[in-house]
Amino acid sequence: MLYEILESFKGSQTGASTEQFTAGTQAELSDYLVSCVPADWIRPVKSVEIANKAVVSDGTSHGKKQKSGR
Repeated sequence: MLYEILESFKGSQTGASTEQFTAGTQAELSDYLVSCVPADWIRPVKSVEIANKAVVSDGTSHGKKQKSGR
C-alpha cells in the first residue's frame, strides 16, 4: 500500500535489509514494515479514481461555436 512518509526513518520491508524512507515522500510499504513503524510517522495515501477524459491538443476549440468571418 502507498504511504506518505511523515518522519524520516530506516526500515526493512522484509526483515532482511534496511532502506531509508524520507519525510515528504511517498513509498509502497509492506504490511510487515507498517506494523513496525510508529503510526504518526506514516499516513496511507488515499487513492483517487480519475474518470477517463479525452484531451484534445490539436489547437481546435470544442464545445464553443466560433464566429464566422463572413
